[in-house]
Amino acid sequence: MNRSIKHLVPLAAILLASLCAACGSSTAIVGPPPPPPTGTFSNASLKGQYAFLMSGTELCGGLSTPFTRAGSFTADGNGHITGGLEDVNVCNGPFTFQFTNSAYSITADGRGTLHLTNNTGTTNYSITLSSAIQGVIAQTDVNSTASGSFQRQNTAAFSNPAIANGYVFDFSGIDASKNPESVIGRFNADGAGGISAGLFDANVAGTTSNQQLFPTGAFYQVDTNGDGTNFGRGTASIAGHNFAFYIVDATRLKLLGTDFPEAFSGEAFAQQNISFTAASLNSGFAFLLGGSSTGPVATAGRFTADGAGNLSGIFLDENNNGALTLLPSQGGTVAGTYTVDANGLGGGTATWTDTKVGTFTFIFYLISPTQAVFQETDSKITSDGTFRAQTAGPISAAGLAGDFAFVWTGVSKDEEDFVGQLKLTSASGNNASGIMDFNEFAAGNQFFNIQFSGPLAITAPGTGPNTLTLTTTFPSPRTFNFTAYAVDSNTVFLVGAESNRPSVVEGSIARQP
Repeated sequence: MNRSIKHLVPLAAILLASLCAACGSSTAIVGPPPPPPTGTFSNASLKGQYAFLMSGTELCGGLSTPFTRAGSFTADGNGHITGGLEDVNVCNGPFTFQFTNSAYSITADGRGTLHLTNNTGTTNYSITLSSAIQGVIAQTDVNSTASGSFQRQNTAAFSNPAIANGYVFDFSGIDASKNPESVIGRFNADGAGGISAGLFDANVAGTTSNQQLFPTGAFYQVDTNGDGTNFGRGTASIAGHNFAFYIVDATRLKLLGTDFPEAFSGEAFAQQNISFTAASLNSGFAFLLGGSSTGPVATAGRFTADGAGNLSGIFLDENNNGALTLLPSQGGTVAGTYTVDANGLGGGTATWTDTKVGTFTFIFYLISPTQAVFQETDSKITSDGTFRAQTAGPISAAGLAGDFAFVWTGVSKDEEDFVGQLKLTSASGNNASGIMDFNEFAAGNQFFNIQFSGPLAITAPGTGPNTLTLTTTFPSPRTFNFTAYAVDSNTVFLVGAESNRPSVVEGSIARQP
């Protein structure tokens, strides 16, 4: 029996519109001056070369159009971007640009701005550092919104030999017919540009491919025109799609699809070199998925795998265009099973059934015994994300106390992207507060320095669903209700729990030092 409430599509719509529609001054709504920021960050915290990946929505010919961008920038520690390169896939095709005369600014709490200029104009971003080596980012231009992340690059890995052995990937976007598509899988890189043992599962508008072999012609190649050695850029054919990629290090690649009018983006992660079996999954896991069918959907939860193919302790919160589904359902029970492919390459399936709601089905590819890419395979659903090993608990408000960087994305009337800092205390009551910038695509408004506060309520032992409620007072009261699943004391997955309006938001928070 399939459940009656259906999922919808990966939250952050993916693509751009016209090259310079991203450029332009903002319709800025700025909140009252916040308290002086506290923390140890400064312009000096952002120093070195960083790879970034973003997806979002832009206005193109009067229509909302998804887009992707990926690239590399170099920060000098003094507020200047001294160089960089980016690939964008917009409504009139993929393009590559170099950055010139760009700048950034970081305050003590890790929040800041980034302005990247190429020969078509300047794009503007709000960012928050989770550490000196990585952060989250949201675009804040008129008629364009997007969000993503960036990580410091290891320039010693800018070569074909550095990219070797197994990699697991997760790409999402739209196909040539504008259908939502998710592709997850794995491959072996030989260190010389060759790819073998390529496997993938595609989901196009809710129709799944089942596991497939890569088509012939798969490859990867670090650029030889200087872009490879200078920026870590290369090209690849993976699972039948062409990509430009940027190397973070030997364990992580950021990829942008270049098969116009398709538009994909995603990442590939080095896979642990072991033979995976059912025994590889033997702990609790928290998961987060975003997707679509006829509207946006976000799903978060947790489960326990026993190392022998059985799942228990299953919780799930799904927001399907404002309609909420919770597992276990009221009066229902839920249990499940999983398999890991006999070939040892880390692919597998997971299924669970709630006695009242019905059955949920998934596939995964293991990066390691503690992390995997995750894709839903229920009819008419296109949704993907991750699951990660969860601390055994208990998790408490005191254990979570500290400062966190966050990025959220979602849909209300259209795409919205949020980036900021959240402070948690161990006190009861209003134990969460923070400040954020966000971009509302449909309204064409960009909001800066918006303060919020509210309670984080932990339900013992804290590994299941908890609640986080955040309320802003400017420019008008707005409340964000989240269900929160803690991976551990450093990372929490969030899914919007807004049942009173068709609003779907999902994201995570990551501890700052």
